[in-house]
Order: sequence, then C-alpha cells, then structure tokens
Amino acid sequence: MKTIVTLLLMAVVGIQICNSQSFFEKVSNLKWKGEGELMGSKASFKMDWKPILDGKFYQLTFQNQREESKEYVFKARGIYRVGESNNVSGSWFDSRGYSFPLKGEVSEDALMVIWGSPELEQGKTIYTIKDGSTIFVEDYVLKDGEFIKFGNAEYKPNN
Repeated sequence: MKTIVTLLLMAVVGIQICNSQSFFEKVSNLKWKGEGELMGSKASFKMDWKPILDGKFYQLTFQNQREESKEYVFKARGIYRVGESNNVSGSWFDSRGYSFPLKGEVSEDALMVIWGSPELEQGKTIYTIKDGSTIFVEDYVLKDGEFIKFGNAEYKPNN
C-alpha cells in the first residue's frame, strides 16, 4: 500500500513538472502573426520560435513591415540560450547588417531581453503571454539613458 501511494504521489508530481513550461516551450513550433505599431505607423509582424541544436538553444525568426513602406521588410534572427536561474543570453542578426548580444530573463509567461551595444544601438523587448494564446510585445530603444517605446504588437498563432 505504501508503495502504491508513493507511486501515485510521484506520478502527480511528475505531471505538475511536465505541465510547467517555460515561455520558449509555450511559443515554440508555432507561427505567430501580429498587428501593431512601429515608429508611429501601423505595422504587421511575424515571428516563429523553435528549439534548435538538440534543444540547447531557441531560434526566433522575425520580420515586420510598416504599412506606409510596403517595399521594405525588416528581417531578423535571434538565438537564445537559457542558463542558470532563468537567465537568457544570445545573439541577434538583422537585415540592416547589425549583430549584437542579447541578455535577459525568462519565466513561464514572459521574456525580457536587453539587446544591443553602445556602438550601434541598445534597447529592450518584453514578450508577455496572455490568455495562453496571445503574445504582447513591447519594444524600446535606449535614448539619453531612458527607454523610449518605439513599437508594440499583439500576436496570435497563425497555423
């Protein structure tokens, strides 16, 4: 009887551990489509998260397009690694030819990333999962020691 109770307890604890997913696990392997604002203009957004290199890293493939400039599509890739204490590090590469480091924190429903370098540009991006199926993203650039919002979007799965 004691063995059965122990096994049941282990099964319940195991189920709880399996159900506790990180932000990356919740958003991965889905294509996300967003609508929002970028530098004062309406814009459309796409992002796709996936685990890579045997799940040791997560890759973000991203693009946005301002409604007023249909000919220009901004594209980027971010590679993220989750370290100890839910710290995140990585690298960013974009269609402007920029590459810079990423540092941040991840939790069950959020990812906050500080990006850039003093030589190019610096900022932060905050991703927040709401209602399990919507991601809100806010983008800021560092200007004169202050974070100024330059974009935001609401994403839904587009599969």
